[in-house]
Amino acid sequence: MEIKVEKLTHIYQEKSPFERLALHEIDLEIEKGSFVAFIGHTGSGKSTIIQHLNALLKPSEGKVTVGDYTITATGKEKQLKPLRKKVGMVFQFPEHQLFEETVEKDICFGPMNFGISEDVAKQRAKESLLLVGLPEELLQRSPFELSGGQMRRVAIAGVLAMEPDIIILDEPTAGLDPRGRKEIMNMFASLHEDKKLTTILVTHSMEDAASYADQIVVMEQGKILLKGTPDNIFSQGDILQSVGLDVPETYRFKEKLELISGKKIEGSFLTVEDMVDSIFQFLEKEGKV
Repeated sequence: MEIKVEKLTHIYQEKSPFERLALHEIDLEIEKGSFVAFIGHTGSGKSTIIQHLNALLKPSEGKVTVGDYTITATGKEKQLKPLRKKVGMVFQFPEHQLFEETVEKDICFGPMNFGISEDVAKQRAKESLLLVGLPEELLQRSPFELSGGQMRRVAIAGVLAMEPDIIILDEPTAGLDPRGRKEIMNMFASLHEDKKLTTILVTHSMEDAASYADQIVVMEQGKILLKGTPDNIFSQGDILQSVGLDVPETYRFKEKLELISGKKIEGSFLTVEDMVDSIFQFLEKEGKV
């Protein structure tokens, strides 16, 4: 499903003493099957914009089109309910949303709420649990007996059981250690490829944005500051730093090498592996290896 955002403006607590402009005339297109990361400081508008993509929020002005669904200020809630089946949302600390007495019941809740039969929902529960790397034996366990990492995966399985076309990840690695963060992000990358999902990531991690996204949107004060490929975005480190954002460690390393060598180093620096390849090619060109 393609996404098109046109002149999107959102005002919180409109016409009150606490009125706040969160988004101002945003125009954006997200292609089907792409992996897009939104980065920006807290309050920049990145979380506000993603909540419009499944109509958790409605525009104050403008519109959002997701496949055949159009979200406007006057759109009726009943007409938008099917959209939420197509757009899955994984919030920060999704494990806090678990509430059923067994893992199976928790995963089945969403599909059955949308009219899926119990038998089909149970089959989806098995399949989605395997997708997130957990064994079928956990289905009859209480989710509250599991480890924190397992609980998070169960919550994610509940989103996947809806079989969404689009999955939105709002800081999905919050609170995880580096190993846990990498495992979860690798899982989402595999799901993105295997299920041909459109994946939208909100993150404070420049490394995650660089490693996994094919497009990055930089938000600042309710507007889009920059939009492009990771290489394009992170090559503009001076602009990012001017709004208090950093670049990945690999790009900082590249800047230091260029400063020391006095020469520009070509190639990608999105990941450590990319960095090693680019430096090796540079050294080869310079006759150093």
